[in-house]
Amino acid sequence: MNSTVAIMMTVYNSREKVNAFLDNCYRQIDAMKGIMPYSFDIYIVDDGSIDGTSEEVRENFPSVHLIKGDGRQYWNQGMRLAWTVAAKQDYDFYLWTNVNTVLKEGAVATIMENSQYLGNKAIITGTATDDNGRLTSGGRTRANKVVVPEKVLPVPCFTINGNFVLVPRYVYKLLGNLDARYHHALGDLDYGVRACKLGITRVVAPGVLATYNPDMRVPEWRNSSYTLKERYRLLCSPKGRPPKEQFLYDLRSAGFFQAVARFITLNFKVIFAHGKKVEN
Repeated sequence: MNSTVAIMMTVYNSREKVNAFLDNCYRQIDAMKGIMPYSFDIYIVDDGSIDGTSEEVRENFPSVHLIKGDGRQYWNQGMRLAWTVAAKQDYDFYLWTNVNTVLKEGAVATIMENSQYLGNKAIITGTATDDNGRLTSGGRTRANKVVVPEKVLPVPCFTINGNFVLVPRYVYKLLGNLDARYHHALGDLDYGVRACKLGITRVVAPGVLATYNPDMRVPEWRNSSYTLKERYRLLCSPKGRPPKEQFLYDLRSAGFFQAVARFITLNFKVIFAHGKKVEN
């Protein structure tokens, strides 16, 4: 009997990207048939898209479990929603993915193989680089540096980025879902920290498994073209750096004094901002 895997993702106005991602994903799943004992279902939260993302998925990929968001889910809450729905079926594995992450051929098979190697009891993350070969996501050290993957064997990490992550049922039963107190960012890193505190193994799969090009622009809450009031509003917005969420993460990952220090630093960065508005 095949082990069951729920692939989960949250999207917003990503019609073209979600098409390409699902084409790639299904191609990799098909390549594993008859070779590896897994069956896959895909769960996507569409967080209020207005570009036809849901309609495109329904037309081209009718087997996908499509969940409607209200436009206020963002990444962490969207993934929580997808996971809540998927977990009702008690899958053997839950695979986090990201529509902005392009999986290399064989990435899904690699992460599943490594889970078998570790007895299906470890959180496994895949490494991504940008188009210039710079490491952009994967496992993270305590200093928040991306862990360099080995070529053959998985290597340990402190915490994880959420772009391409496998969570076995064993881990889910111990750790549960992503923390509801995060809105957009930090929930993935927090999940790795919580796993660390429970002694759950966290590793980086061998090789580079994906391409991911993050937005490297100076965040709006650090742009001096905005007023101080506007910068604080942007800082506290879901896609900014909400101080309460940042404090919670820093408290868990580094302790009270580091959390206080980061809180002070954030305020300095808002007050003494630099740069200009980015025009679209």
